[in-house]
Amino acid sequence: MAVATDTIIQKMMKELTQAQQKSDDNAVVQKHIANVQLLCELILEEKPKSNSSEISTEEMKAMIGHSNNGRKESTTRREIEEDDDANGSSIFDF
Repeated sequence: MAVATDTIIQKMMKELTQAQQKSDDNAVVQKHIANVQLLCELILEEKPKSNSSEISTEEMKAMIGHSNNGRKESTTRREIEEDDDANGSSIFDF
């Protein structure tokens, strides 16, 4: 279950406020700042919901089309013509 970014930011603000209130005790300030760092890492490590590098199967099919069908059609259309002792449609076919 993902935690909302707003909730994490609220907790960060709370930790910063507590660190500011205890500014005379360096160990306590460092503890609160370490908590803020952890909360920042939570936000930074979250994967965006719509990542442009991830392509769904439907998108891939839409972009590429049915490549297998296209290949089969091209091979079936290609017929060798045998007319007047020729082996193909090219002038270099003997």
